[in-house]
Amino acid sequence: MDNIYDIINNRSSCRNFTDEEIPDEVLQRILDAACKAPSGGGFQAYSIIKIKNQETKKSLAMLCRGQKFIEKAPVCLVFCIDYRRIKRINEVVPSPCDLTNNFMNFWMSVIDTAICAQTMCLAAEVEGLKSVFIANIINTLDIVSDLLRLPEYVCPSIMVVLGHPKNKSALSKKYNTRVTVHDEYYKDMDIDELLIEYEKKYEDWNMKPTENIVDKIYETCCKLQGKEFAEEFKDYVIKNNKVSPYEFWMGYYYLQQEGFLDLDGYIKYMKKQGFNWIG
Repeated sequence: MDNIYDIINNRSSCRNFTDEEIPDEVLQRILDAACKAPSGGGFQAYSIIKIKNQETKKSLAMLCRGQKFIEKAPVCLVFCIDYRRIKRINEVVPSPCDLTNNFMNFWMSVIDTAICAQTMCLAAEVEGLKSVFIANIINTLDIVSDLLRLPEYVCPSIMVVLGHPKNKSALSKKYNTRVTVHDEYYKDMDIDELLIEYEKKYEDWNMKPTENIVDKIYETCCKLQGKEFAEEFKDYVIKNNKVSPYEFWMGYYYLQQEGFLDLDGYIKYMKKQGFNWIG
């Protein structure tokens, strides 16, 4: 499969890997491709931490909501924003460079790490490998940084788990360009049309409102939007006999857990790593 459109159209996230190792030369080709991705100013203000050590993978799995497939895959790759390399060069080659005090630079570097990671994932598809993006590492940036011995001016951005698929993953449905592309300026789609597209995207979703799920989402609603909204939610879900994707993911799964950084924690971490734009 060497046509780029075939690769894009058939790529799916994999969470079930074999224990087959990735040959060093194959992994090197994939990483070479990743490092050819475009970046802001051409600075390549990122580093990639390649992890094969079983204990380290096990720790990462535990930090990422206990997702066991992370430790079973042959390699994990943590993409990091990296201003340390630039700063070290500028100690020898002077430059009026103050990247860590500018939020725009940080934002651009988040984008650069994502472009680099996606380029790598497409290259992996050519090699017959599968991947999945793991954003959960940002919940515990401080612990991940200690685990990977990240020095000042380096910050994790996203992780990719890579390996040989154990079985074929189902393709997830995506909104088409009719929903996501706007001509010349932003235009709201008619809500009835938007709901039709939403139902198409999630037509295979069929989660029933168990007592445990409803109670947990109700609790989340109370915290975020008050009891009146929570009661409306509960009535709506029971009446429709279905929990929507947004209700489940935002109200049940992606919640603050013990050990996750809160806003104060993120601010403290960023300052510790030398990113002073945060104030």
